[in-house]
Amino acid sequence: MGDPRLELDGEQVSARLLPERGTNGGYSLVIEGTTQSHVNPLDPLDLQLEYTRLIAAVIDGCREAGRPVRVLHLGGGALTVPRYIGATRPGSVQHVVELHRELLEFVLEVLPLADDVELTVEFDDGRAAVERAARTGGGYDLAIVDVFSGSVSPRHMSTLEFFRELDQLMAPDAIVLVNTLATAGLDMSREVAATLASVHDDVLALASPAVIAGTSLGNVVLAASASPLPGEEILRRADTGPRPIELLRDEGLVAFLGDAPVRRDGDQLV
Repeated sequence: MGDPRLELDGEQVSARLLPERGTNGGYSLVIEGTTQSHVNPLDPLDLQLEYTRLIAAVIDGCREAGRPVRVLHLGGGALTVPRYIGATRPGSVQHVVELHRELLEFVLEVLPLADDVELTVEFDDGRAAVERAARTGGGYDLAIVDVFSGSVSPRHMSTLEFFRELDQLMAPDAIVLVNTLATAGLDMSREVAATLASVHDDVLALASPAVIAGTSLGNVVLAASASPLPGEEILRRADTGPRPIELLRDEGLVAFLGDAPVRRDGDQLV
């Protein structure tokens, strides 16, 4: 029998925390059979999953080391990135919006946050939370959109209208990061990138070349800003894992997008 504390059979979501995962231990959060997160409570800098390393590379490549930031996280998971930011940027103010209260409470009961991580939590749909907050503004330095139900990402949090609403919460030089999953082709990643490019002046994509070529499963992390992003520094930090990382921007990003459409709220899906 496994430890019952590591299993959640909730009304809306089923999840497990699997111990001793990763090269340095820690726990993997598995939701509906899909590994969503890995967290090492003894070492918040231990980022085992590629997409978390790519997100960290963008943050650390764009912001002075140790500088506190204001962050909006849409999607909680195991709070891997909030833990990382809390450890590397003391004094950061972070707000997490998570749809499933039972999931986040399950994670925090087993893997509580360090005492010095300043974090508030709101239990709601991410789009609804953004729409409410957009009325007053937020001045966030970073927004991280990492929302999945198993391997499916909700479309209403990837449209032109959504990203325009989110932009109202951001500081002038803020960065929006979106984690996309390439499990059924690259259409989603391309469409979300095209949509971000219709809102922001600079957009780049980070992924393994095999993922970009469509020969391997994985994540494509997108970063967007009104200000130029330091691509060389981001790639230097990102390209340190077990497989190489490619950064696409300008002509490379245009080629990646192809004829991908901009996502809109009123789209009729076939």
